[in-house]
Amino acid sequence: MNLSKVYSDIRKFMEQHAFKWQQGGMCFGDETINAVTCVATVQILAKQIPCFANCVKDVRMLKVEENNDLMPAIKIVL
Repeated sequence: MNLSKVYSDIRKFMEQHAFKWQQGGMCFGDETINAVTCVATVQILAKQIPCFANCVKDVRMLKVEENNDLMPAIKIVL
């Protein structure tokens, strides 16, 4: 099994279903994603990519209230 291809396929699938891929394999859903659509998307993903469950260590759904870029604060002190 080529893990790089599997991860690439997972990323492509998630991006086609209203998720933005972030560093480290974390995905953020856009404003159309809610708890139901998130779970449904992961279920469809697991059916379309059967090795999905064996290739990932953790799958979670989190509700993020804000997503703030702190890089400007770091650059101020450097």
